[in-house]
Amino acid sequence: MGPADWTSLVDWVVAFRALHEDARKGRLDQREMARYEQERESLAKALLVAHLLSVKPGQTARQTLRVVRVLPIELMLGTRPEQAETLDLGLGGFAVLLQKPPRVLERIGFALDLGSAGNPVRGHARVVSVQRKGKLYRVAFAFEELSTADIERLGFEIFDAVLARIPPPL
Repeated sequence: MGPADWTSLVDWVVAFRALHEDARKGRLDQREMARYEQERESLAKALLVAHLLSVKPGQTARQTLRVVRVLPIELMLGTRPEQAETLDLGLGGFAVLLQKPPRVLERIGFALDLGSAGNPVRGHARVVSVQRKGKLYRVAFAFEELSTADIERLGFEIFDAVLARIPPPL
């Protein structure tokens, strides 16, 4: 990439940040929202390529993208609620560390706190992976049947995390 390409990239990131904020605040009309969705998909594809990841069949880059995001979450494991923090988050699910993991394919309830983004996202998730990490287990969950509004809220949270890792221009 030449200097002009980097300048264009910086300009694009600055413009995308502004577009993201306007989308988050509900200020975009239908045409602008469609452009925002296209730009998010482009950024997600670029991040997947940078991490040598591929888009899962039948999904968009945005659906495949996972970001490091530590958020409080309450898991309903059987009859007992357990407080945890997410390790990562994507539109498809999340991962946490637990001392006693549920079984793969087990369905659990959850309440994910998005901080300042209003009420927690509540729903059900299914265990898709359990990996021992020393004394703890990394447990990955796939969301089941989230509302369109909750998917949108998660999308904003994910791209907030992406943009937080891209330093603003000097």
